[in-house]
Amino acid sequence: MSGSPPAQAVRVPFVRPDLPPAVALVREAAAVLDGGVVTKGPRARAFEDAAADLIGCREVVAVSSCTVGLALVLRSLAALGRGAGACRLGQPCPIDGHVLHGRQPVRNEVIVPSFIFLAAPAAVVWAGLEPVFVDVGADDYTVSAAAVEAAITDRTAAVIACHTFGCPCDLAALRRVTDRAGVPLVVDAAHALGTRRNGRQVGAEGLAEVFSLSPTKLVVAGEGGLVATSCGCLANLVRMGREYGNDGQYGCWLPGLNGRLPELSAVVGHASLARLDEVAARRAAAAAAYREALADVPGIGFQRIPDGGRSSWKDFTIAIDPQAFGMHRDAVRGGLAAMGIETRAYFSPPCHRMEAFSDCRRVPAELPVTDRLAATLLALPMGVHVTPDVAREVAAGIASLHRSRGADRP
Repeated sequence: MSGSPPAQAVRVPFVRPDLPPAVALVREAAAVLDGGVVTKGPRARAFEDAAADLIGCREVVAVSSCTVGLALVLRSLAALGRGAGACRLGQPCPIDGHVLHGRQPVRNEVIVPSFIFLAAPAAVVWAGLEPVFVDVGADDYTVSAAAVEAAITDRTAAVIACHTFGCPCDLAALRRVTDRAGVPLVVDAAHALGTRRNGRQVGAEGLAEVFSLSPTKLVVAGEGGLVATSCGCLANLVRMGREYGNDGQYGCWLPGLNGRLPELSAVVGHASLARLDEVAARRAAAAAAYREALADVPGIGFQRIPDGGRSSWKDFTIAIDPQAFGMHRDAVRGGLAAMGIETRAYFSPPCHRMEAFSDCRRVPAELPVTDRLAATLLALPMGVHVTPDVAREVAAGIASLHRSRGADRP
């Protein structure tokens, strides 16, 4: 994302975490500390079970971050694809639906939207694979099945989709493409606790969907992540991976790392998960107030949420058309900062323009929709502090900037 505007007295912060009341956590936290089991304990397992029930999948593995979860999933798939042997940990296994081993040439590329937080392609690189960036839809900002299909080759090891800002992506269409190609579909679901499709929490459609528990999310553990999958083999590989790769006998055939979720974080996360419906309802009310208050402001566009879908509203973004609005996005951001309103420019620069990924073999010269979104989207304040009244106050500030037609007018 682009650099922050000059510091001003902040009246409306960009985010404040929506945490469970401390009184609700004291007894469980004290039990953890008194018992002396601060990691690899029963609280993390209980949290995993509660999340699996909510998501409707067979397995959930708690990890230290969403990024670590993505890296462990991809590392596991890469190892299987390079002949480490699928299904050595159990049968039946959905991985058998993908021809992951014995292929020539080696499959070492992962298709990923460039309009995504940099953690996703970073996880690809950490897994020893190479990101292949593709464009996203102009209206919902999520990767399209057509873009994925056009990018798949005999080197494709996996596809990463994303529920961008909490908007459910079209996983049914993506699965048709990836199933035909025999390629696993992994979902960056960092924004998606609270996201629903056809009335159900998302998370059970990809081979693995990986959620974040960091402070900007609806379910907060301080830091942490959840890997959801209905593949028992993959879940076991991720469990070994978060434990350095230890197979339980101090052997190791798949190198891992320390990716465990501490017990105290699990206590916070579990209590936060129990409040998900309440938190999601508050965010939906704030988003509705934003949309209503900005509906008649020229040059302001909104992300399209598909029919049957409900966004978590992890972020509420507006697209600013500089010609119609009268100011460029960065000028609007500066004007709001002068009013004490914090905002962020997501995802600017996009990943395909970041130096860290510039030496990838298939970095595109341009991705027109991604480049346009990176230049025009602005994320507005969202969190426990953003009531409908606060949303209307922020919207009024944006409308006043349009009326002023600032010096940055094109």
